[in-house]
Amino acid sequence: MIFILTGSIYSGKTTFLKKVVNELKRQNLKIDGFLSDAVLKNQERIGYDLFDLSEERSIPFIRKKGEKGWEKIGSFFFIPQSLAHAKNIILRSNEADILVVDEVGPQELTGKGLWPALKQVIFSPQKACLLVVRRNILKDFVEIVKEKEVKIFGVKKKGIFSQIIEEIKRNMKSIQKSSKVYENK
Repeated sequence: MIFILTGSIYSGKTTFLKKVVNELKRQNLKIDGFLSDAVLKNQERIGYDLFDLSEERSIPFIRKKGEKGWEKIGSFFFIPQSLAHAKNIILRSNEADILVVDEVGPQELTGKGLWPALKQVIFSPQKACLLVVRRNILKDFVEIVKEKEVKIFGVKKKGIFSQIIEEIKRNMKSIQKSSKVYENK
């Protein structure tokens, strides 16, 4: 199951996602993945830091100023070591109840950025993922993952917090039930 949290740029997706992650952890779900926290300097957004949800630490991830050979996304650049770390977080998520990725963007639509790691994980039948996807690329991303069941939640929709928590919990129960059936065979 792929849960998608969507909204336009600067609509509060990461702030909302932090609340969802905290609630899921409070309910004893094992979460792995990362958040992308904005980095500001003199009120200007200069990049994003990757917050590793398992290790609970931040590292510089994306910056406006890059070096030759760094993968570019819009007006930003991935810091190569940090992009590799983000991919490793995705790949190590097998033991987690849910993988959280903030965010899937235009790079992933072209097979770059996080996509090489994501495609290895999100198509697993027993894997639940909570992905942030901007509204302007949502349709294209859903087309790429159409073989998986997808539930979409708009960040600004009223009552969405409790709805997304309930849907994830319901999915976890379904996965646990099907795992027990498999174990009994």
